[in-house]
Amino acid sequence: MNVLTKRLALTGALLIAGAGLSGCGATGTVQETVEQVSAATTLAKGVPDSATPAFRYSVKGAQQSFTGVLDAPNKSVTSDFFEKIPDSDMTLTMRFLVIGEQAWARISFDNAPAGAGLPKFPKKWMKLDQSRLSKDSSEDLTYAGETDPGYVSTLLTAGADLKETGGGTYAGTTDLTRATDAEIVDADTLKALGAKAKAVPLEVTLDAEGRVIRAVVRIPAAGKAKASTYEVVYDQYGKATPITAPSGAVAAPADAYELLNG
Repeated sequence: MNVLTKRLALTGALLIAGAGLSGCGATGTVQETVEQVSAATTLAKGVPDSATPAFRYSVKGAQQSFTGVLDAPNKSVTSDFFEKIPDSDMTLTMRFLVIGEQAWARISFDNAPAGAGLPKFPKKWMKLDQSRLSKDSSEDLTYAGETDPGYVSTLLTAGADLKETGGGTYAGTTDLTRATDAEIVDADTLKALGAKAKAVPLEVTLDAEGRVIRAVVRIPAAGKAKASTYEVVYDQYGKATPITAPSGAVAAPADAYELLNG
């Protein structure tokens, strides 16, 4: 039983057993509350956990979008990041593969002009030496029990008014001020949203087996930030490409550690 399920169980017990919900209009209130608790519990069960077989994931619209494969039972994960360099045609591509405490990386500056002075990295996977990584980088590149890269559980914990709308899809709201771990918006945008940040639209879809396959948060425009969408997709449960240690990997050069350690 995870933290979210414990909270829902406690909330449900208090709502059903503790309140004197009788008299005119109470039946509808109880029914609506029970439906919301039931929906939240169903969604919580659909979030990947440590026993979930390997699946593919995609997170878009956050401060940093990324994709990859997560295999919690085998303590392994891959993450691919693509970052467009402002005012240029260049893209920084970083791919990471982690198995337990071992990590590999592939890094490139795509479309970099000649003479840009940027480091050139091997095209093969680079084996990283954890002792040469900063504390933060080492922690990021070590499997530490991650199961939910898109923070769907966090969005549900901060959720409210969740109801099934049909076809395995549930809708409600989530409180961005309680979901900062997901890094959906930056601090300035969160401040600009004000009270709106506490109830932004949330939609979650389950597959036929009750597993989360999509979560969408719609963020309204605020301050200098335009309206945006945060989307998490989980698919290929049990069918994602297995994660294995790369063959023919080379030792990472000093430039790789300089970049990763910031």
